[in-house]
Amino acid sequence: MRCPAGAATTVPDWQTFEVNGLQVDKTSFTPLYKQLFYIICQQIQNGTLPLGSQLPTQKAIAQTYNVSLIVVKQAWSELINAGVITSQRGSGSVVSAVPEGVSYGHTFRGITSDLRDASVAVENRILEIATRRARDAQEDGLSLPTHHHYLYISRVRYLNNRPFNHEKIYLDLSFFPGLTLTADELAHTSLYHLLNVKSDSAIEKVDAILPSPDLCEKLQIAENKPLLSVARQTFMAGEEHPFEYCRYYVLSDYFGEIHYH
Repeated sequence: MRCPAGAATTVPDWQTFEVNGLQVDKTSFTPLYKQLFYIICQQIQNGTLPLGSQLPTQKAIAQTYNVSLIVVKQAWSELINAGVITSQRGSGSVVSAVPEGVSYGHTFRGITSDLRDASVAVENRILEIATRRARDAQEDGLSLPTHHHYLYISRVRYLNNRPFNHEKIYLDLSFFPGLTLTADELAHTSLYHLLNVKSDSAIEKVDAILPSPDLCEKLQIAENKPLLSVARQTFMAGEEHPFEYCRYYVLSDYFGEIHYH
């Protein structure tokens, strides 16, 4: 849905946009540009930025939300790719569609890839690498095909020296005959890059839980701190069976926090 060529545009009062708007949370694990993308979508959905209206300049938005122009440009690119705004040289950016829904959490490409796109460094601390069978995954609530062998990886991920994610990964070795991975490789390189695979789709089941004593220790959190527990199956392009089974626990903060004012 795009604004017809030559149609008149209205410029919303910028003070209204600022006061009624949302704020980015710089302590959140969610990249700033994704938060800004979500904020602008919310402004469009609630009518602060009507269809056909002209957006403030990128410089004005950067000043209002105290973020860099690079962050704003990344958010702009996402909005344009989603068809939410159009940008024309010399005439600014215009709201061209009302988004029906917004999601700005992680993707099945992997947390490392998501945060690398936002220029955020993730530290991986490898706890264990071992060959296991399907029955070993049952205690993690994962149902794996029997008679296959799996490479098991346990790791904790850190941002700014804060643990936020614990993963238990089972790679089906029928897809990767003779695969060996070292802790040093996994500590410095995306797993999917090491496997040289292109993930096509994933199935996830998400539950909210309270951490076990083991998770409290690994993630350095209190026993009443809620977590998201995710069971994921990841598929290669063109394949019917998953190459990866994973149980991971992640702080809900990673998915972002938006404050209304």
